Amino acid sequence: MNGRRLLHLLLMLLLLHRGSYGVEVLEFQKDGEANMETVAEYGGRLDRSWKLQSLTLCARFQIFHMHGRGTFFQLWDRPDNLTSQLRGELWLDRVRSVIAHRWKFQQIKEKFRAYRWYHLCFTYNHMSSGYKIYIDGDLNYKTTYEVDRPVYGDTIRLGQGEQLEHSFSGALSQVNVWDHPLSADTIAEMATCKIDLKGNYISWDAGWTLFNVTSYTVSLKQFCHWTAKTTYFWFPETSRELATYVCEALGSHLPLPTTMDEVHSWYNISSATWPDEPSLCRDNFWASIDDMKEEGYWVTHYDQSPVAVNTWKDNEPNGIFFENCAQIEPTGLADIDCVTNKRCSVCKFSQIAFFSLLGICESELQNVHFKVSQDYMGHLLFRGYGEYQIHKEGEEWVWFNVKTTQTVARLDPQSPLGMPMGRRTWHLETSVCGQMSGTRTLCLTSCPDQSYTCDDATCIPLDSRCDRKYDCQDNSDETNCQLVKKPNDYRKDLVPRVSHKNNNKSLPVALNITIKSINIDTTRMMMFVSYSLKMTWYDYRLMFLNLKLDDNLNVLSFEEMMSLWTPLVGFMNTKSSKLSVMDKETVLYLRRLQSHTHTDNSAPGEVTLYSGEENPLIISRVYFTDYICDFNLVLYPFDQQHCDMHLRIHSASKEYITIDETSTSAKYISSGLLLEYQVSQLTVHFDKSSKFSDVKVRIPLKRRVGYALTDIYIPSLVLLLISYLSLFFRQHIFEVRIMTTLTALLVMATLFSQVSSSLPKTSYFKMVDVWLLFCIVMSFLIIIFHVIIDLSIKDVTNPWSHPPSKVTKVIPLSDPGAFSPTPTLNTSIITKIYNFPTKGYVSMAQYGIFSILVLFNLMYWSYIFG
Repeated sequence: MNGRRLLHLLLMLLLLHRGSYGVEVLEFQKDGEANMETVAEYGGRLDRSWKLQSLTLCARFQIFHMHGRGTFFQLWDRPDNLTSQLRGELWLDRVRSVIAHRWKFQQIKEKFRAYRWYHLCFTYNHMSSGYKIYIDGDLNYKTTYEVDRPVYGDTIRLGQGEQLEHSFSGALSQVNVWDHPLSADTIAEMATCKIDLKGNYISWDAGWTLFNVTSYTVSLKQFCHWTAKTTYFWFPETSRELATYVCEALGSHLPLPTTMDEVHSWYNISSATWPDEPSLCRDNFWASIDDMKEEGYWVTHYDQSPVAVNTWKDNEPNGIFFENCAQIEPTGLADIDCVTNKRCSVCKFSQIAFFSLLGICESELQNVHFKVSQDYMGHLLFRGYGEYQIHKEGEEWVWFNVKTTQTVARLDPQSPLGMPMGRRTWHLETSVCGQMSGTRTLCLTSCPDQSYTCDDATCIPLDSRCDRKYDCQDNSDETNCQLVKKPNDYRKDLVPRVSHKNNNKSLPVALNITIKSINIDTTRMMMFVSYSLKMTWYDYRLMFLNLKLDDNLNVLSFEEMMSLWTPLVGFMNTKSSKLSVMDKETVLYLRRLQSHTHTDNSAPGEVTLYSGEENPLIISRVYFTDYICDFNLVLYPFDQQHCDMHLRIHSASKEYITIDETSTSAKYISSGLLLEYQVSQLTVHFDKSSKFSDVKVRIPLKRRVGYALTDIYIPSLVLLLISYLSLFFRQHIFEVRIMTTLTALLVMATLFSQVSSSLPKTSYFKMVDVWLLFCIVMSFLIIIFHVIIDLSIKDVTNPWSHPPSKVTKVIPLSDPGAFSPTPTLNTSIITKIYNFPTKGYVSMAQYGIFSILVLFNLMYWSYIFG
């Protein structure tokens, strides 16, 4: 084991040592002209009997130009005429490997850029059927699929496919093939230039026979530490506005030297760049600062950041508010007038400037992307990866097809600042996006991915587009903020189906109800509800543009909303069966759930498209609706009720529209304590018996009994007790007893009338009615007992039944004989005579009424709470 480790270490050292001498690089079609004669053939020995079941193909490459696709590697078995035993192909946005005529596409995470080195590896393990793609050492994609055929051949070519448009334009190096899958760690070491491992099936060092291919050698580390050469674009004397626009549109800024050495360097750079042009600019260049907004407060023109300038010339700045721009002179910065002066300008680039021409309906990126270069001062050439280029002919900018030698379009001479960068009007001479002639808006931009190009070609983050605030300096980011793209055959009267695949399946619509307030009118049996109704659905016919994560930024205009199909909902248990409405208070917005599917290559700008099949539409409106309730008041005021909000989708029957039961919901967000009720948890019920899709939101209501107890039960109970206590009054004060009981009875009758008037008229008794009627009956019964008791007393105390005297005689109390004529009875005898029956009646009333009260209350409250 130690010997094998030592051998492996020696091999690694040998590889590193060999790599330090240099690695061969082959360049194909550097001028971009497709040529079938540009090819490199493998000089090593190939054995057709060596069958590869598992394998690894790795290569390091640069792209110069792009034809239809770039075939950089091909293993061909001529005896069996198998041209695609092993193949590697490149596009700008995807790669493809071919293993034993099994073709496998894979989109890459970041698009390839021209003139930059990349490291690419394909691995296949036949034991696990595992297929992986590594770019620059990172796993970009993996899957499993069966190849079921071995790989073999007798010819290897670099840089060519079978057709001219499949040839490769770029640089290749370190192309190797192994008969087994390399590990991720080994591939990462190769990608980061730590090792230069050679293939055991095909080795880069075996040698190549070159045909129209140039070769040179670089060190291994140069691949990983490659840096683009700093370039400068120079422009003769122009206005400050044009100079600012050109540099910003090219993806750079006007210079701002921070030291005097940097100030002096501009003359040297200019002299070295244009040694044969002494008449051209040598100094006095526009700088990137100004103090237009506030005198003496110098800021950069592109982001308004304050700067402290320490490279002013002596006695500068001295122009106060007359001179608000700055120029670079050989001895320092000076302020000058922005409007009347013209100066030279220079734009500095640390990387190669790349451009995209948007709005030309090209699906292949090689016809969209351009590389900009400068042959002489003030001249720009936009050379495409594919067959297009944009250049200036005399005073006119031309979009030209170098393959067909046809002019595609000419820039409108009235275009701002006379330059093609940004969103401009072009006059077509050949067909573009199906348009044969006329004007068309196109956008030539250097903005990177996930950026938006303003009309003046400056860049802002894509999410800042149409976010209801200006981010572009020309305010162009808040124009043409269309959110929905409809097909030409779109009809708003047709219900959308789920998708293209399930066109016969009914459309699910989710209802989300958020109740804000509830008011119950028990007398009228009505429920007044304020709520927000949201309906969510998908429409696969639509495409959405530039959706934001914030729903508030995806709100459609009223005109857009009225042009789309929306569900119609009826509120069934209302007096007039009201319907949902579409008006100015209705909000229709889009929700971004999935990432964008692709970009709109017909739009003159960065427009990302989102599928209506994966991102829903949501319509929302606040309603104030009176719902009819069916209350059962038998247990009033100890009852528990519920009232339903019955909603039905009227747009179409269940054959076309169903309610999405899993996503439909209802909630109450206010206080659960109402004036008379307490609101419990809402429930949702789906009615499947109807022809249409119905849903009922059930609102449970538990009556709050505090009012009934304090205003009905306790007062009536107190009045009943007062009536009952009158049975304990002295028996001879009949008037007091009867008046007390009658007063209580009258008050209870009034209370009964008031309670009855505040409740619905029902044919059945309510428990409050039973209680009050019982109290009234008991008071009436007590009055009857009072009468019986009083009659019993009168029968005993008047035994002679003398008629009353017609003459009233007044006799002094001091006269002892005043009562002598009147016959008298023995007092004790009288008491015994009348107390015996009266006392029995009183006891009967007291105990009887009490027993009835106790028995009734036991039965009454047991029934209510039982």
